[in-house]
Amino acid sequence: MVSRASVRRALAVSGAVLIAGLILAPSLPPSAILPASLLWYAALIVLVRSAYLVLHHLAGRRAAVLLIVLGLAAPVLLTSVPASPSLAMLLPCPRNWGWQPTWLLRPSPMGALTLRLDGGRVKLCYGRPAARGRTMIGGKHVPFGRLWRTGANEPTTIISTVPLTISGIRMPGGRASLYTVPGPESWEIILNRSTSQWGIESEYTDTVRAGELGRAIVPSARDSAHIERLTLEFERQSADAGNLVLAWESTRVRISLQRAAP
Repeated sequence: MVSRASVRRALAVSGAVLIAGLILAPSLPPSAILPASLLWYAALIVLVRSAYLVLHHLAGRRAAVLLIVLGLAAPVLLTSVPASPSLAMLLPCPRNWGWQPTWLLRPSPMGALTLRLDGGRVKLCYGRPAARGRTMIGGKHVPFGRLWRTGANEPTTIISTVPLTISGIRMPGGRASLYTVPGPESWEIILNRSTSQWGIESEYTDTVRAGELGRAIVPSARDSAHIERLTLEFERQSADAGNLVLAWESTRVRISLQRAAP
């Protein structure tokens, strides 16, 4: 017979481990992610078992099982459902659960930027890697002249309820991935209607490439302020236009973004 006190302790300890894992993951070295993820899932199992015991006592076996299943499935369903752009604005950023790294803790947390363009809504979802004392842009991790997912994990994804023009490339309402080819003075911008692939550049296959909406060249600038973690911001110029600013380390890249005519 499991005592109530032991169940409460298990809930408290496992819950604390789960929260700590999510908070500390961005500061962990890549080599620690797998063991930390295994510990995190062990804590999840303890939490689920303890929650089941409590719910079984309060609501019965069937209700306990149903609530546990719903609780476990909700994060996956809410981030993988093929929602319309309008609904996607209300949901967490999508994740590509068909790829194994999605199930691990992430040293590069998910970032989201939402904005309005003349009544339309736009959401950008991207992984936010950190420099960690390394030279990233122009170094071995993000070399000049080579394709980059423009973030980490899944490809950076743009979701829009209205048609857009991004550096002269027309994007219909819906979803598109944003890839780049960095350079010392200019960057190549690539929009692609495919978003279900894993972001790593080796997954940019000929099949994925066939979904390109277009490419464009934009200038790159330098700034004295150091940005530790990749950041996307929006500089508004009018009600329906502005610049998407990619800032990381001392690099600043401005990508024009405006609402397009239907």
